[in-house]
Amino acid sequence: MVSTSLYTGLSGLRVHQSYIDVIGNNLANVSTPGFRGSRPTFSDLLSFTVRSGAGPNGDFGGLNPLQIGHGAVMSTVDTNTNQGTFQDTGRSMDVALQGRGFFTLTNGTQNFYTRVGTFGIDADRTLVDLRSGLRVVGASGGDISVPVSDTLPAVPSSNIRFQGNLPARVGGPLQEIVQSSAVFKQGTPATKNASSVGTPSWPQFDLTSLVSSGNKTVLVSVNGGAQQTITFSQANFGAPPTGPGPVSASTIANLFSGVTGLSVTADDIAGTIAFDTIKLGDSANVKFDDGPGSTGMLAAMGLDATLDRGSESVAQGSTNLASLTARNSAYAVGDPITISGTNPDGTAFSDTFVYGTNGTTINDLITFINNTLDINQAEATLESNGNIRVTAGTAGEASLSLFIGDGAGTARVNWPNFTVSQDGTGPDTAVTSIDIVDAQGRTHPVTMTFTRNAGDPTIWDLNAEIDPSEGTINQGSIGQIRFNDNGSFNVIGGGTNTLAFTWNGISSQQSVSVDLGSSGQFDGVAMLGNTATVAAVDQDGYGVGTLLNAGFNTDGQLVGYYSNGQSQVLEQLRISMFSNEGGLLRSGDTMFVESPNSDDAIATIANSAGAGSVRSGQLENSNVDIAQEFVNLIEAQRGFQANSRVITTTDEILAELMNIVR
Repeated sequence: MVSTSLYTGLSGLRVHQSYIDVIGNNLANVSTPGFRGSRPTFSDLLSFTVRSGAGPNGDFGGLNPLQIGHGAVMSTVDTNTNQGTFQDTGRSMDVALQGRGFFTLTNGTQNFYTRVGTFGIDADRTLVDLRSGLRVVGASGGDISVPVSDTLPAVPSSNIRFQGNLPARVGGPLQEIVQSSAVFKQGTPATKNASSVGTPSWPQFDLTSLVSSGNKTVLVSVNGGAQQTITFSQANFGAPPTGPGPVSASTIANLFSGVTGLSVTADDIAGTIAFDTIKLGDSANVKFDDGPGSTGMLAAMGLDATLDRGSESVAQGSTNLASLTARNSAYAVGDPITISGTNPDGTAFSDTFVYGTNGTTINDLITFINNTLDINQAEATLESNGNIRVTAGTAGEASLSLFIGDGAGTARVNWPNFTVSQDGTGPDTAVTSIDIVDAQGRTHPVTMTFTRNAGDPTIWDLNAEIDPSEGTINQGSIGQIRFNDNGSFNVIGGGTNTLAFTWNGISSQQSVSVDLGSSGQFDGVAMLGNTATVAAVDQDGYGVGTLLNAGFNTDGQLVGYYSNGQSQVLEQLRISMFSNEGGLLRSGDTMFVESPNSDDAIATIANSAGAGSVRSGQLENSNVDIAQEFVNLIEAQRGFQANSRVITTTDEILAELMNIVR
């Protein structure tokens, strides 16, 4: 029995040595892409039976079997089929599988299976595994050829797709309008009136008692400006025998004649003086005050210190031009006012309105303007809001303009500028353009204009235009594009939805259909709101192109990308599935081959029949868990150490046995 423990310990050394071998292989491949780690399992050997068990018998109970084991053996080394993490490589030809399955490689006679997609192109333009040179198998079972010098022929446009919005709000057609930038107003001045307070039969101003003791002053402020000083002295008055006496209204008015912004008018017969601001309107004001030490001067002239203001209102046709609030001074008979501008067709007009001769009111001026411009093309009017407006006679773009100003040497009124308040337009339109490709791969710009129907604002027409040097349009109009009440596209009611062209150098006609969306839906062109955003967003033609690059998509399709912006599926990877992936036989280079227990390969493609998806530009990392392997290494080391102790102990026992007889 002693010798049995030697062999038992030896079996323990052997299995733990194999355990370390498996761990070492796992750790050696911790950085190997696509590597699947292994896990060993142990089993005990057949035990030596010293006594078989016995059941209970009478007064005796049962006995368990008495067995001594003969050690351990490694029964399996299983493959870990868990998914590894992914590493970005940046190569379009590097691929990994997320999920089940294997890439399929072949040497012409045998298939190999791998999780590592380090693919490239060899001299024969065939897709191969860069590690082994084995060819990659496509979904059809053959090799995958990559046409690196391939030319993709041109495809002529056959459909144009539109998206966006046509305005539901009707905006045109419109006539151009030129209007004054400011409204015209009529106004009154701020007014003060002085009157003599002397003997009624002798209407003169008697300031004798006030100025006898020295000079006196009156302060005047006009339109909120600084106060201006008027000085009264004895020299201003006559010298009767008894001293200074009463003076006429004109004498007093002359003293105020130098006040800026003030018009002074005297009436010697009535003994009154009118003080009016030259400025008219709400901003016109005047205020008198007694000067320092001159109390009583205003009262002596029948004046007060109240601030008086002017007034204003919207000008009427009967408003005198001299009463406009924009005036610097009142018009006098003979003052010239220049009228000039351009008619809607661009022809110029000009003339001079003479105040008093041609009239004095705004209506007179409007009549003169209409006689000066071409009345068949435009007409001037005074609007109720006080604007002078000139309106073109017909809708459409126009070159209408107007200028009013005082003649040379006169600057009576600050006439406002006249600006375009409404551009002249035709019916509502929306313009878009797109390049159409012909059969030879040439592009031709086509401009397409949507125009609202003049009779029905819910209907639009489409008209296409090209440069005559490109070719001719055989069918350039699509009529009666209709929309539903909710703004969705309804139908093209004009009988055709196709444009037709004949391009120079090509004898056959090219027809291109127009796609405005689904009826009753908003997936194409709609008619909503008041803005136009409609655009030709896509056409299905393309010019000739050469292959620039190739890469895989998630379905494992090899997609070629061409210089004309197109892409095309060249081939697709075969993905092989197995009923028992753990039954595959390793063949080196991180590849597997079939074994009797793996079953035959099931050929499929990515994302089908349980196969995983392809990840381009990535490789699958090893699924070895370093931390777990280090724990396993400690376990194997301690197991090996323990079995060594069994052998050492047995040896010592045998030595003692040999020393019994001396």
